[in-house]
Parts: sequence; C-alpha cells; structure tokens
Amino acid sequence: MAHWERVPVLPDFAGTTRAERQGGSYLRYHPDRLASVSNTLAPEVLERATDVSTAVARLGGRLRANPLPVLYSTALRSESISSSWIEGIRATVRDVAVAQISDEAASHTANQIVRNVAAMRGAIAVLGAGRWEHDHLWGIHHELLPWQPEGYRRDQVWIGGTNKLNADYAAPPGPTVHSYVEDLLDYANTSGDSPVVLAALIHAQFETIHPFEDGNGRVGRALVHGVLKRAGLIDGGVIALSTALRNDVTGYVDALTSYRYDGDERAPALNDYVGRFLVYLESATAAAEHFADAATGLHDRWRATVVGVRSDAALHRALDLLTENPVVSARFLAENLELSLRRAEKLVHQLQEVEILSPATGKYRRSPLYQADDVLALLSFGAEAGPRTVTPERLAFNDVDGDDAGAGQRPVLVLRCGAPTPKGSCQNRVPAAGQKCWRHRT
Repeated sequence: MAHWERVPVLPDFAGTTRAERQGGSYLRYHPDRLASVSNTLAPEVLERATDVSTAVARLGGRLRANPLPVLYSTALRSESISSSWIEGIRATVRDVAVAQISDEAASHTANQIVRNVAAMRGAIAVLGAGRWEHDHLWGIHHELLPWQPEGYRRDQVWIGGTNKLNADYAAPPGPTVHSYVEDLLDYANTSGDSPVVLAALIHAQFETIHPFEDGNGRVGRALVHGVLKRAGLIDGGVIALSTALRNDVTGYVDALTSYRYDGDERAPALNDYVGRFLVYLESATAAAEHFADAATGLHDRWRATVVGVRSDAALHRALDLLTENPVVSARFLAENLELSLRRAEKLVHQLQEVEILSPATGKYRRSPLYQADDVLALLSFGAEAGPRTVTPERLAFNDVDGDDAGAGQRPVLVLRCGAPTPKGSCQNRVPAAGQKCWRHRT
C-alpha cells in the first residue's frame, strides 16, 4: 500500500548546512504498484477521458491524411523546447537551430535542448512501436544525458530544497527503483485502460519513482507521446503537452503532488490527478490543432513560391532541409545537398530573393549563417502558444498565391507570362513580375 516513510538522518558534522550538521528526518514516498491495483475512475472523469481521446484521434487523423515534414519537425522541436523550459533549461529557438548544425557555435544550454529533441524523437519511435523494455528507457535517458551512468539510480534523490531534510519531495530509495520500473513496464504492456488514462498514470508513476538522477521530467513527458503513438491515436506529429504544462507549471506540480496519496486514499487522489491531467491533454490537443493550421499555411506558401521548379531540383530539397534546420550556411547546404559550394551560394541567393532565407541577425549577424524566419517564428509559436493564442503576423498569410490584394502576397521564384491564350494563361517564364514573354509583347 502506498505510504510515506519517515527516514532518520544522523548528524553530519562535516555537513555544509546547519540542518545537515544537526541531523533530523525526512519523508520519502513508496507508491502502489500499478499493475496490481485498481484504476477505476469516477464516471465524469471517464467521460472526459473519452472526449479527450476523441479530440486526440481527430488530430491524429488530420496528420495522417496530410503528413507534412515541416509540421512534424517543428512540433517535435517546439515540444522539446517547452519540456526543457519546464526544467529551467532555456534557450532561444535560433540558438537551438544553430546548435543543430554546429555544437561548437552554440551554448551548452542549446546543445542540451538539441539532445532533448533527439531523445524525444527516439522515445516516440521506440515506445510507439510495441512492448516497452528497460533498455528503451535507458536508451532514451542516455540520448538525453550521455555523461550519466547507464541504468537506474542507486542513491536517494529529492526535488526542491538544498538537501533531503528540507526537500519538497523525496523519491523511493535506490534499491527499490528497478522493481518499481518493472511494475510500470508491466502496466504499460498489459493494461486495458484508455490510452489517455494510461498516459496520465504512467507519467505520474514515472515522476514519482524518479528512476534517474537527472532528466526524469523530460523522459517522463516523452513517455506520454510514446503511449499516444503506440495506441494509434496520433502519428506524424505530437500534441503540445509541454507547452500546456509550461503555461501552468505550478498547477502541473500540484497535480503530481495530488497523485501521491497515502494509505487507502487512492480513488480520490486518482480522480483528482487524472482529471487535472486530462485538462492539460485537452488544452495541448487544441493548441496542436492551432499549430497545425500555421504549419500547413507555411508549407503551402513555400510550395507556391517554388511552383514551376522541377521536382528534383536542389531548391525543393533545400526547403525540406530548412524545415529540419532553419539556420544554415552555404557550406552546410553544399555538404547536405551534395552540391558545389558555388551552387550552394547561388541557392542561398535564390532563397533570399523569395524571402525564405535572410542573413542571420543578433549575435550571429557577423557569421556566415542564414535563417528561415518563417520556421523560427513557427517554432516560437509552437513552444509558447495556447489553444487561443493569436497566430503571429508572419505566419498569418491567407493569400499564398498572391491572387488577392493585401496580406499574403509573397514573391515567387518562377514568374509566368500569364497572358490569355485559347488554352488558358500563358505559362512561359519571364524574368520579372509584370513582364510578358516574347510571344505576347506588344
């Protein structure tokens, strides 16, 4: 049965704080084993779980019907940035983009977030595919924090405070961690609970066990995305869970605290926690729909810009590369697109002409870097937006083809004559807007 254990601490005369030198005691928590207890929820909580599942499945259907590389890559990065932000690891989206192509030019914080992106991508891939194993969790954690020992912690850990005597929460003792995670994996692999309930409980149990010395929050939030993918609810994207949580960090911590019941108080604690977590999932799904609208608009606008360029041209491959790496150099393009440096420099010039790339600004303005401002704006939007946040003006283009006056008109790379002919408008290429081809000059 779940319980709090009071642990005595002998005086440590070499301690760095007065509390350590005096000694005392602290409380550490022993949760129930998930696979052996009932997870029965109140009817109103189950009803909300059904509604949230429907909303997530609707989003998943939309993403499967219209898979966009820019949507998946930016959503994943935005989620990773927000998840890191919750842990106090904060960098601008541009710093993260620079770290993706050059860890030497970026800050340690930005490099940490890049590792979080890789860890979350790996978590979704492996946990969304089938049975969960200890090796999967160790691999995700190693991707995130490669300098830490592989496997679960062996020592006592706590959250908040300067030591375990004044900590906000002390997790179960190290020797019990492996068996607790074994039980969590058993529950994850055998439970018939609704996927959104399963995700909520796995996340709370994982954070309660705190199986690693560091990185538990980031790994624990990645588990939620693994559950939703494995259940077939969502693929080709992620819900904005960490964004919803970072907008209410205090409430998120309170929700996890409410899960840590004592004795036979499981039912009320479970209903309270799951109900709160479903609100975050609901908000995250609505924000993801909003984000998908902006990403789709960006995709359509970029493709309209390069319409008429043959599909195997380097320009199309460059757009795909920019969705993953919104800060690039000519040399980076040359290496990744297998082009000569001269051809890559010409490509940069083309992308600048149509306002897809611009010279890097701020502290990178003296560097040979170029940035895709649209993608950086989308990343910022995804990392900070809620379901009702107004889309930034840069992303709020409706007239992607430039047919109507007003916002939305953007340059195009291939200009057409457009003169009327018996078979429709003339599609001969011209060097500048408003010019006619040789057939239709007067």
